[in-house]
Amino acid sequence: MGKRNGRGPRTRSISNPDKYRLIIHWPDRADPIPFSTSDRARARRIARQHATRGAHVDFQLHDNWGVYTTTHTYTPETTA
Repeated sequence: MGKRNGRGPRTRSISNPDKYRLIIHWPDRADPIPFSTSDRARARRIARQHATRGAHVDFQLHDNWGVYTTTHTYTPETTA
């Protein structure tokens, strides 16, 4: 087999840059704020930070092409 005329390799390693997605709902905003990352620890840290500041956060895991499943919901922490 010869060279493939400058095209890339037949198989490509496709990493998923949006493996974890957060949907952040603030009480004073009408539209939620999406946040995506491939780092699980970073996603969990950001979810906890926003929840302590009063936001409702949905932690979602990427399943398939454009399909996410909510695995955990962070509710705002109340200080009594």
